[in-house]
Amino acid sequence: MQLVEFLTECLDDDERTARATEWDGSGNRLSWELAASATIDVGEDEFYAGDRTIANHVVAHDPARVLREIDAKRRTLERHTPHSSGTADCSVHCERAHPGVQVCNHDGRRWPCPDALDLTAGYADRPGYRETWRP
Repeated sequence: MQLVEFLTECLDDDERTARATEWDGSGNRLSWELAASATIDVGEDEFYAGDRTIANHVVAHDPARVLREIDAKRRTLERHTPHSSGTADCSVHCERAHPGVQVCNHDGRRWPCPDALDLTAGYADRPGYRETWRP
C-alpha cells in the first residue's frame, strides 16, 4: 500500500467514526461540551467520564474538531501529492531531479516529502504503516 492510499484510508476511517456520533440521543450534534465536573453533554444525552481530566480531553477532541482536522489533512495531502521528477515545477527548495524519482508536487522535494510523512505519523499504530514513513 502506498502512503497516499494508506493515509486516505485512515482519514476515511476517522471520518466514519466521528460521524457515527450523530445518533438520535446526540441530537445529531457533533460539538460536545463539558456540562459538569466530569459529565460530557453530547446533545440530548450526557456521559459521565469519571474524571474531569478525561472529560476535558474528550470534549477537546469532539467529532466536530476531528472532522475539521480531517478536512485540513486532506487539503494538505492534496497539495503534497507525488509526481515524476521529469515534470517537476521546482522552486528554490527543489532537490536535484533524478529520472524515475517521484517528487512532491507542492515543494519539489523527494517524495514522500516531510509534510506527507508528518501527516502519516499519527497513524503509526495502524496496520499497513511502514517504518520507512516515520519522520
